[in-house]
Amino acid sequence: MVASAAALPKPFHRYWLSGFLANFGDGVRLAALPLLAAQLTRSPAAVAAVTAVQSLPWLLVGAGLGVIVDRSDRRRLMVAVDTARAVIIAALAAAILVHAAGLALIYVTGFTTGVGSALRNTAAATCVPRLVDSADLDRANGRVIAGQIVGSELAGPAAGGWLFGLAAVLPFAVNAGTLGVAVLLLLTLPSVFLPARQPGPARRGATMRRDLAAGLAWLRGHSDIRDLTIAVGVISAMDAAWFAVLVLYVIQILRQRPGAYGALLAIGAIGGIAAGATGSRLTRRMGAWGSLLLAGLVMAASQLVLGLTANVIVAALMLAASSAAFALFNITAVTMRQRRVPDRLLGRVSSLYGTVAGGAEALGALAGGWVATAAGIRATMLAGAGPIAGVIIWTAWRHRRRQTRDDDPIPVS
Repeated sequence: MVASAAALPKPFHRYWLSGFLANFGDGVRLAALPLLAAQLTRSPAAVAAVTAVQSLPWLLVGAGLGVIVDRSDRRRLMVAVDTARAVIIAALAAAILVHAAGLALIYVTGFTTGVGSALRNTAAATCVPRLVDSADLDRANGRVIAGQIVGSELAGPAAGGWLFGLAAVLPFAVNAGTLGVAVLLLLTLPSVFLPARQPGPARRGATMRRDLAAGLAWLRGHSDIRDLTIAVGVISAMDAAWFAVLVLYVIQILRQRPGAYGALLAIGAIGGIAAGATGSRLTRRMGAWGSLLLAGLVMAASQLVLGLTANVIVAALMLAASSAAFALFNITAVTMRQRRVPDRLLGRVSSLYGTVAGGAEALGALAGGWVATAAGIRATMLAGAGPIAGVIIWTAWRHRRRQTRDDDPIPVS
């Protein structure tokens, strides 16, 4: 690995651009698929199911994806996944051109590309330590997360909606094209992504189940990453609960037109981008657990204020603060995993972490709809502030004497 204090290595920049293009394509597709479904049906449940099927892979196969990552050359795996997704999306574009795109094809496309996204994201979380020095992990992860936010939350969805307005086929053609360029960039990376060598006894007779069990055993035995995984489950569920009804909050509580929803999402994304660019400075100054505590408390406070206000300017500021806090939390969490988890287990532990976060998000969104129906939209914000503050204070207090420093070595066993 060739990194310096002054600049991240050039291969990392190509890796970053590849990831950004993939995330941008995801944002385009996530915006366009529900719009395509809405052309075919007026059923809210049928349209909402398009988003749901793209999240299902984490619940159904998320934990096992890490086993595949730990057994594979991660560059080749991402190339294969992005190529397959490009082909699937191009097939949908062709079906749109000949007026043969029905709901069933949309659901299949959403699910299969969702599997690909989950697998690629798991692999991507293990790649940065192969490209930069340990001391630069937080800075590199900050740039990766800022790129994810710009691509999948800001520029991608905006472009997807605009392109769909021009022609239904355009966003999917663009998505396939960005994935193609992402593959070409991946092919330029150095060959440093081979799977880590496994201990002899563990490798002989290894099965998917045994490999996954080894990841679970490591996670159970290391309280810092285990407690962080529990915390992200609570945070993801509480956040998804209010975000699932945010559009109704904008219309009914803030008294804004539906178009303001997109503007508020963009303002929120800007907060995340800013945190992605500066988060590494905070983690180096405050330490890992101090940064996680700050991020969690800001999340809780922003939810509380959102639940109490009807002022659109205050709400916009809180959305930006919440997005910034999530970015800081994610930068710190992924850097901790990359420094603490042995490379040979990093894919499995990352996929377990992602499964908890993704599964909790799906369940939280369903619960948010129920709470909003039973107790009102504000209740979804107010109910989540306490659990988020509680879990992050408890977790940070348990590990208050332990800090993950910039010079921590990546363990090998």
